[in-house]
Amino acid sequence: MTLTISGERPSTGAVDDRVVQLKSIAARLMWWLAPEAALARPARFVMQVMALGTWQDVQTVSEAFGWEAFHQALEQAEPGVFDGRSWAYWHAFFGLPEPDLPRRPLT
Repeated sequence: MTLTISGERPSTGAVDDRVVQLKSIAARLMWWLAPEAALARPARFVMQVMALGTWQDVQTVSEAFGWEAFHQALEQAEPGVFDGRSWAYWHAFFGLPEPDLPRRPLT
């Protein structure tokens, strides 16, 4: 995975540090997957950060993926990831109307 910060290519050391930070966040917030597997699903990883991460996690991930990734994750939210509070927060953050939480279909 190649990460860039603010559209610029960072030095190799910055990339290494960022990857270590992202793997640490992934291990904590997506504990059922290996960090590499979690980061291989960036949209799902960002959703998990939005739902369960600290503000520092949000800052770290936004520097790596950009705020557009957060906006897209919200638009593509999977059922069961967000709780009502985080769903409301992120819609307010982006100035979007708040639809109902995504739900799994009952069969």
